[in-house]
This record gives sequence, C-alpha cells and structure tokens, in this order.
Amino acid sequence: MARLLTTPRELFGARLRQVLWVELRLSSEVLPRLVEQAHATDLKNAFGRHLLETEGHVSVLRDVLGDLEMPGGPEESPAFKGLAKEHERLVEQVPDESPLLNDLVHAQAAAATEHLELAAYDSLASLAEALGEEAVAIRLREVMEQEEFALEQLVGAQAKLLAEKVESDHLPN
Repeated sequence: MARLLTTPRELFGARLRQVLWVELRLSSEVLPRLVEQAHATDLKNAFGRHLLETEGHVSVLRDVLGDLEMPGGPEESPAFKGLAKEHERLVEQVPDESPLLNDLVHAQAAAATEHLELAAYDSLASLAEALGEEAVAIRLREVMEQEEFALEQLVGAQAKLLAEKVESDHLPN
C-alpha cells in the first residue's frame, strides 16, 4: 500500500519522485529506443537532443530532492505508464514498411509525454513557490522551458513529415 501523504511538502516530494521516475525511464529506455527507431533525420535529432537534456533533468531532480532532504527514490508514474502502453499499441498497428506512419506515431507519443512533463513541472514549480522554495521553483521552471523547446522541436519535425508526405503524394510518378 502506498504511503499516506499528510502535508503539501510530502505531496511535493512524491510528485518530484514520480517525475524523476519518468525522466529516468525516458533517458534509459524510451529516448534511446526512439533515436534508433526514428527514420526522419529531424525527428531522430530531436529525440537525440532531448535525450541529452533529459539526463540533465534527472540530475536536477536528484539535486532538488537532496537539497530539500527528501527521500530520493523514484516512484512509478501511472500516467506515464499509460502513455507508454498507448504508444506500444499504436506501434503494433502500423506496418513496418510505413516509416512515415511509424515516425508520426513516435512523434505523437513523445508530444503527449512532453505535455505530461510540462504539466508536472508547472505544478511542481507552483507548489515549490507556495512552500517558499523559490530557488527550487526557478530550477523547475528552467527544466520546464527545456521541455517546451523539446515539444516545439517535435511539433516541427511532425509538421515537416506531414508536409513531405503531402508533397510526395502530389508529385507525378
């Protein structure tokens, strides 16, 4: 059974550990696999850049937990697990010989994850401010800015994929 949370600070720590779990999964499993599986260069590069940033996010979260003298062990995120399961299900439905559609599935899943992370970091930064942890809030908002940039890169890569598909469909055979 999960531990009872009795204070806003305990909630803050629990949410930090969940985001840490997400960032660890992304850096050790998900993003390396997406870099390998992506076909489009822009998408592959976006995943690679974000992998490097994500490794930094892990360090920030570990530092914040340590600075606040909170337990630092990651806690599973059911929301992220749901997004991963949805991604796996969609990948199974796309034929291997459709690199464009595979890339779009990967980009969509990554964008959904970025939205999850953005919501988590925004909420955490607001809670840090409410708890009087201004320096922590600033660090979390800096990570949030990197997540916003990663989302922009994904959206751009996805738009380019779709534009190339539309263009190739209109070219004479």
